[in-house]
Amino acid sequence: MFPSIRSAIAFLTILPIGLPHDLPQQRPGQSAAFFPLAGWVIGGVLAGGAWLAGLAHLPASVTAVLLVALSAWFTRGLHLDGWADLLDGLGGGFEPERRLAIMKDSATGAFGVIGLVLLLGLKVVCLAALIDRAGMMDLLLVVAAVPVVARWAMIVLCFKTRYPRQSGTGHSFVGQLGWRDLALGGLFVLPVLGWSWAIGLTLIAAGQLPGLWLRFKAAKALGGITGDVLGACCELGEACALLGVLFLFL
Repeated sequence: MFPSIRSAIAFLTILPIGLPHDLPQQRPGQSAAFFPLAGWVIGGVLAGGAWLAGLAHLPASVTAVLLVALSAWFTRGLHLDGWADLLDGLGGGFEPERRLAIMKDSATGAFGVIGLVLLLGLKVVCLAALIDRAGMMDLLLVVAAVPVVARWAMIVLCFKTRYPRQSGTGHSFVGQLGWRDLALGGLFVLPVLGWSWAIGLTLIAAGQLPGLWLRFKAAKALGGITGDVLGACCELGEACALLGVLFLFL
């Protein structure tokens, strides 16, 4: 269990934990069940940043930009890259093979750049609005929980789907997860409901919506789920969770 936890945190964050030596002998994708736990690590860092910004009485817009930047830095921009690659693939080709080839290219095209700007802008605006409208405790809960529900959405997307390539980052996860992994990951999501059922349920439900869409969209457009699709699911899940919970404070 502990090697899997270390693997999840090392894979999803910038923390210099280092991957365990016995990782190749583990069941493929075993660490994926602990993605939401890694989400709590990310969320804890972001909540700490929000708290410090509150102590410094920074403007809401400045705090929102800093939190989005902190999230991108702490996760190495891993999922942002996947979101950009997916948009380039969907916008730059008509056949699954061509789209997959474009997504494999390290260069970021116009569709990816536009998508990144819009996604980051949406996150900043939603966070700024929440900072203005929500109380500090509610804000800290949301900031801490959003990375958790988005990473559980990645597990759900891996469940009962196929990987369209022979090898790649997502090969060890997509289609390799069972009910046990889904349930274990869900246990780490349950604390989201602890502070407020309304906020918690909204975050979980809204965070799942992009994964449900991508499950069908990627199967049709790409022939399956890739690592880039998982990254896009995480980023869209965070944005939708923020947008969804914002409606509770309007």
